[in-house]
Amino acid sequence: MPRPRRIKKGIICRFNLDSERIIIDYMAQWASHGKLNRNPFVELSKIIPHSPKQICQHWWNKLDPRLILVNKVPFTNEEKEYIYGWVGDYLSLNKENIPWKTLQSKIEEEFGRFRSRNDIKNIWYSRERRLARQAKNILESLDLDVFVTEVFNGMDQL
Repeated sequence: MPRPRRIKKGIICRFNLDSERIIIDYMAQWASHGKLNRNPFVELSKIIPHSPKQICQHWWNKLDPRLILVNKVPFTNEEKEYIYGWVGDYLSLNKENIPWKTLQSKIEEEFGRFRSRNDIKNIWYSRERRLARQAKNILESLDLDVFVTEVFNGMDQL
C-alpha cells in the first residue's frame, strides 16, 4: 500500500471518518497491548496524512472515548472555580506555559469527569478575555470622566 501524501505545512486538512476510525482502532489496540510504543501518534502519522501533533490533539480533544461521557455537559461553577484557582496558583509560582495535561487529570480526579484540554483552555481564556474587556471598559469610563472634568474646569477659566 503506498504511503499517503504528506500535507504541506500551513494547509488545513480536516480529519475524515476513515482517519478517525483508524485512530480509534489503533489506540484501542495500543492500550490493549500494554502501551508498548511510547508515542503511538508517530506510528499513526505514517498511516494517515496528518502530523503526530495533529493526531495527538485530535485524540485528546475529540476522539478519546472518555470524552463521550461529558461531551456536551456544561462545566459546573465548581469546575470553573477549580480551573480559575488552579491556573491562578500555577501562574503565581511559574512564568512558563500552563500544563493543561496536568490540569486535565486533576479535574478528572476531583470531579470524576474527563474534560478535553481545549474545553479547559476555553474556560480559562474566555474568563481572561472577559476580565480584560471589563477592565478596558472601566478605564475608558474613568478617562471620559477625567476628560469631562478637565473640559468643565477649563470653561471656568474663560
